[in-house]
Amino acid sequence: MNCFSTKNLLLALPVLGLLLGGCKKNELDDFYHAPTNESSDSGFAGLALPRVPLSARYAPGDAVPLYVTYNETDQLRDITVFQVVNKADSAQTGVYPANGAFNASGGLLAQAVPYVVPTATNGVPVRVDVTLTFQNGAKRLRRFTYNIAQPITLKFGATSATYRNTLANTAQSEGDIVGYSLIINETGIGVLPTPPALPTPANPLFKAVDSLTTFYRIGTGAPVRVGVIRNPSNGAANTRTVDVTIPRNTNGQPVTFSFTAYGAVQAVTVTAPTINVTNPTVLATLRTGRISGGPNATPDSVAFNLRTGTLEPAANPPTAKDLFVSGVSGGVYLSAANTTRYTKITPLQLDRGFYTTATANAAGTALYANGVASASSVSADLGPVAAGDVYAVRIRGAELGLLRILSVKQSSAGSNARVRFEYKTL
Repeated sequence: MNCFSTKNLLLALPVLGLLLGGCKKNELDDFYHAPTNESSDSGFAGLALPRVPLSARYAPGDAVPLYVTYNETDQLRDITVFQVVNKADSAQTGVYPANGAFNASGGLLAQAVPYVVPTATNGVPVRVDVTLTFQNGAKRLRRFTYNIAQPITLKFGATSATYRNTLANTAQSEGDIVGYSLIINETGIGVLPTPPALPTPANPLFKAVDSLTTFYRIGTGAPVRVGVIRNPSNGAANTRTVDVTIPRNTNGQPVTFSFTAYGAVQAVTVTAPTINVTNPTVLATLRTGRISGGPNATPDSVAFNLRTGTLEPAANPPTAKDLFVSGVSGGVYLSAANTTRYTKITPLQLDRGFYTTATANAAGTALYANGVASASSVSADLGPVAAGDVYAVRIRGAELGLLRILSVKQSSAGSNARVRFEYKTL
């Protein structure tokens, strides 16, 4: 027996009509709200391009690189931009007819949309709503937010340049190292206070610095990039020193170093005074000396004064004892009793004529560079010495020189140890 009657069909038709009508209406949403910032669902619309990302902070007056991407087949009519500053009412900033161009990286049409950051209180949030209206009347929304921040700042410290070889600005040569003091985002903070608190005028929120790049220019030539520091500031103040090396083949020429801090739609550059690169300062004075040590050594033969070039009497204070025999067990050990400091020159450096073409620039640079590599490598203690060893020396925090060991007589069976040496100074 068939249980479905004409009467039942007539009763079911209105309900079926409602269901069919509902399905037809939902074939195209009237309004699409992006669930997250900068989302870009395939087949819909998106904000930003792959290599032009939006930032979490912008400064008043910044022109934001705002791009809208969409499918050509969707037939976009126009783009409307609204913004909400802090908790104020939404305000329209512009309406722009669709005129996107094909972007190969995304396979969509991309259109640059003008948007300038408004003048607002430091730290407040801004929401930007981008509404896309299509020819069929459908609308889709894309949204991003950011905080108002100060523009990036970059300046030199009070002592802008430190010449690592301790020679004067006018005595710098190729290969020398200069340390430049830089202050990024002075007094700034990088993290917002807990809402509803805002940054103070004395310590505002700054834009982050994505990279700090070092350049040099020889004469009027093109700048050459020589170093990059990634993410040196999240917005917070950062004082740091950047070491640079004067490039080769520049003696007799002017060299200028500059530094550029890059952030969202901003680049800030500071340029240091020009260095007129000169020939290195030759260590022209050569002296020789000898010292001894051991159980029977004459007390007045144990220490040496590098400034006078003479043995230093045992009765004298240690301030003038730049070199003395500090041990004879298992080798002959030399040390300084005062503030004189030594660092050993490597065999590779010696192969390059480090001692034969002795210069104050090379000695000073070696003391600094070795100290950076290992603080213990610049010391009052030379350790056990052997013939042929060469040391860069800074005498009592001032004069630069090079010391070479000529011969070593070990102490054995109670005999005295002896060391002969020569050294070069200015």
